[in-house]
Amino acid sequence: MKEKDTLKNLADLITGEKALREKEEKLKEEKKRAKEEQDDKRRKKIIEGKIQIEEDPVQMKEVVQNIKLFQWEAPERYQIKLNSKGFMVILAVSLAFIVLLAILGKYFLIAAIISILFVLYAAGTTKPFDVKHKITKRGIDTANKLYEWYMLDSFYFAEKEKYYTLIVNTKLNFPRVLIMLVHKKDKDAIFVILQKYLLYEDIKKQNRIDEVTYGKYIPLEKV
Repeated sequence: MKEKDTLKNLADLITGEKALREKEEKLKEEKKRAKEEQDDKRRKKIIEGKIQIEEDPVQMKEVVQNIKLFQWEAPERYQIKLNSKGFMVILAVSLAFIVLLAILGKYFLIAAIISILFVLYAAGTTKPFDVKHKITKRGIDTANKLYEWYMLDSFYFAEKEKYYTLIVNTKLNFPRVLIMLVHKKDKDAIFVILQKYLLYEDIKKQNRIDEVTYGKYIPLEKV
């Protein structure tokens, strides 16, 4: 009889813990869905002009509250597609160049090439993780660092693969630019906010390196 009671208590305990876990998971799902719905509503209101992004009167003073205007989440970088055949070709060419540099005694260049190969391999075999970006009353918060408006100069969008690239030029020596990936659904809301604070850069002719790196420049009239 005692063994039956013990088994029953154990079964009740296991069942109760399972039910609690299921309840917690359901609550997390509902919370996530609610946040996504709020973000969608705010995004639509910004685009439709129902939410006005006005100049903060506190900006006339020294202290500006860091109020969040918009937030989005996207991969930290583009996924580099590196197949084994392509990498072997790059490796073979690099090794030949390293041998030549070794003969010339250019050891610093050899170290640089090896570092580039390592970064290329790591980026091609590692999936980029998602990061959060925020636009606030004080500036742009990315990679857990706030860049205030007075540090920033201009911005523009480029399109590459399935994302938009947001490029923000800074007035700093480093970093010279902030690069953030943007989902297509978030692009319009971000543009509406940023154009209140920064000038959209007019690029007459985009150079090839920037086009390959960031994507094809989007003129203001096509944003």
